[in-house]
Amino acid sequence: MSTSVPRRARRAARLPLAIAALLCAGSAVTVLQLSGAGAGAQTPAVCTTVSNPLGDATGWTEFIETDGTRGAESEGSIAYGGSFAGSGFTVGSHLPVSTPASTPTLVVAGSHGTFNLQRGSAYVNPQSGVNFNGGGSYLASNPVSFGPAFTYLRGKSAEWAGAAQTGTVTTVTSNPLPGGQVTLVLSGSNADLNVFNIAASDLGTKQVGIDVPQGSTVLVNVSGSAPAFQNNLLIKNQGNGNWDQASDSVVKPGQMTATGWPGILWNFPQATSLQINSGSAFAGTVLAPDAAVTVGSAGHTIGQMIAKSFVSGKETHFNLFPSSACLPGPPPPVGDSDVKITKTASDPSPHGGDLVTYTLLVENVGDSPATGVVVTDVLPAGVTFDSAQAPCTQASGTVTCNLGTLAAHASTTLWIKVVANPVAGAGPSSHPQAHHWLTPYKAEMQVDLQPGEQKSVTLSCNAGDILSDGHFRIDHVDQDTGTIGDDVTILSSQATGLGVGSWKGIIRNDADGRAQAKAFIVCLPKQTEAADRQTGYNDSHKHPLSVDPAPVTHTATYAAGSHTATLTCPTGTMPIAPGFDAPAGGVVLTGSEWSQGQPRDWVFSLSVSAPTTVTVSARCLRTTVGPVHGHTHDLKFSHVVETFTVPGHTAKEGDEFKVVCPDDAKGVVATWHLPPGLKHFGNDPRLKERAFRIFNDTGVAQQATLDLICLHDRTKTEGMGTDDPVVVPNTATVTSTSVDANPFNNSSTATITVLPGSSTTGTGGSGLVSGSTFSMKVVSSMPGKGALVVRGGGAVLAKGQVALRPGQASTARLQLTAAGKRQLAKLDKVSVSVDPTRGRTVTRSVQVRR
Repeated sequence: MSTSVPRRARRAARLPLAIAALLCAGSAVTVLQLSGAGAGAQTPAVCTTVSNPLGDATGWTEFIETDGTRGAESEGSIAYGGSFAGSGFTVGSHLPVSTPASTPTLVVAGSHGTFNLQRGSAYVNPQSGVNFNGGGSYLASNPVSFGPAFTYLRGKSAEWAGAAQTGTVTTVTSNPLPGGQVTLVLSGSNADLNVFNIAASDLGTKQVGIDVPQGSTVLVNVSGSAPAFQNNLLIKNQGNGNWDQASDSVVKPGQMTATGWPGILWNFPQATSLQINSGSAFAGTVLAPDAAVTVGSAGHTIGQMIAKSFVSGKETHFNLFPSSACLPGPPPPVGDSDVKITKTASDPSPHGGDLVTYTLLVENVGDSPATGVVVTDVLPAGVTFDSAQAPCTQASGTVTCNLGTLAAHASTTLWIKVVANPVAGAGPSSHPQAHHWLTPYKAEMQVDLQPGEQKSVTLSCNAGDILSDGHFRIDHVDQDTGTIGDDVTILSSQATGLGVGSWKGIIRNDADGRAQAKAFIVCLPKQTEAADRQTGYNDSHKHPLSVDPAPVTHTATYAAGSHTATLTCPTGTMPIAPGFDAPAGGVVLTGSEWSQGQPRDWVFSLSVSAPTTVTVSARCLRTTVGPVHGHTHDLKFSHVVETFTVPGHTAKEGDEFKVVCPDDAKGVVATWHLPPGLKHFGNDPRLKERAFRIFNDTGVAQQATLDLICLHDRTKTEGMGTDDPVVVPNTATVTSTSVDANPFNNSSTATITVLPGSSTTGTGGSGLVSGSTFSMKVVSSMPGKGALVVRGGGAVLAKGQVALRPGQASTARLQLTAAGKRQLAKLDKVSVSVDPTRGRTVTRSVQVRR
């Protein structure tokens, strides 16, 4: 093991999350220009790399000393020292899947409402009202000491407020930037830290443009007791030179920009109240330890909120300030350790039988030594262990590396070598009528909206299952208080980044009275049922269903009018789970269509009332199930297309029209296209059929095309072999016995896609000598037998046969020859030839273990 101390302490990376862009019209614009260098003469920055600069607020999306009132979800963890009267409030929807169930992610010390907690555990008193969706539980004691935490935060806020400005602040009256107002330009060129000191009055009267290098920390100290931020936020797209309003895809690392944005910290040391009324999203972490913070018209906030109290009807998006950042001031007392792991694969697209090296970079980015550091890598199906760097060992497919103590800011690199198992090739046909059953299902929930309320709703399939469709159906608005078509708006409906079985929707009620709706999803099983009794395998085998790991998406800014957007999936797949995201509103989805003539395309039709940005998305389902026993099955779909005459005046909730699948199929994705004047109020999955709500008040009967993609209950019969690659994700984790400052960087996944071959055989990279046998792993794409010969020193040392299992590894136990018994004790490597009954002979060099 080798360790090294970086030239300067590494910054902890924030977790990338797939969240759609937000665009909304406004009168004033704040501009964050992400450029290579700022303009003007600069003061050299003097900064210290600080671990956990926000103290106990580290890791909390909302960290509030007293009370909170919220109207939309928090994507991360929240902690309130006072009361929080949420109602079905969603918490932690974008926390990493690797978040341990025991991690505190919801703390309310005072009275509380009800919560949907997606990850982790909760402290509330009394222990009631929390729906644990991530396996967590109630905590017996409060894990947060709010008093000491805010004493520390007030000290840091005052300390950072005294930092000298390192950049320049200029007022540009000619207004070269969008927005039509005077611009306050903050320019800095330091690669580590840029500090700006401005007055509260500047936030309400001027645009603000920040021009600093990517990768630097931005500290904006704002003086004044009652600042009111009245500006939108724009970020310059360095790829095309356009200005984009602040959004998750622009601000967060690893999304729009390659290097991301490690930390924007707005510091309000004197504020007792703070208003955030930007028309778009507000980007950056807010540190206002003595302020009552109110978020008004902002689309949402992207960063941590640290305040005395907090009122917001908007979402707070998961975007943590770095747990290690370059900030002004003297080095703080030594902080905790923070172990982090990054995993990469030497070849992301190997062929079966190829050797792949996983490289594991293990770091301690904290300020204290990390003790008892252990790396664990449970190798998945699809790869066969070959060897690993000391001190790593392997047992039953799990690699364990005991590293002991890792000094502060030190790192070490490890490697694990595996053989990519060949994709299963053509095997013997078991029976011409063999097939497997499939059982789709649905989940739904009622949604009640108070006047003016915007609500986020999340639904998930069972673990490992696949989302095929999701949407809202708007049912009712209280009589004489509004209308469904004009006052209830669906802002988002899309698969989320939490996995292939998760959906999130955002709906808003602008009526004067209550509105009711229903959210639903349709799910496909992660695997087929067992083969029917006609199969010749007699093992009740099942085949996996799969989707491509990343969705296909398209984001564009549309002018007012009618538009279409088309998504295309790769060969061998078809689009499912069509989604759209337009948080600023002003967009109606008038068509969402698929056709068997263009089975890889999904076409969205949009009616846009004002310029805005829309993201459309779809998942790509593989139309062939995964190979087992050398064979696959194709999924069978039917596309039922119906044209209905919608009368000129329907019921105010719309008239219902049903599209029905064939007797042996279930509806899994709805599609439709409506002419101008008709409105789609949603549809209700009943699996066998889909019930659409269509509204018409034009006075003229019109034709509506309503479709349903139906998945048949049984797969098609066997197909020998497969041309589809196999996607193999592999996750490694690191733990320590010392206090770990950031549990969200303790795992990393490297994914390889194993390409198919008609006949492939390979071997593990090592063999074991034990008594009179030489044992090793053999992988193959084809069934049959393999004849093995081991050679070394000019002699045959061992030979034998092994039964080959397509797509899997077999253990060959070869008998040593007389020469092998004499010479193998002296050799470190030997040559092994595998001659399969089907395919070419392969010769590999193999290490000898004893």
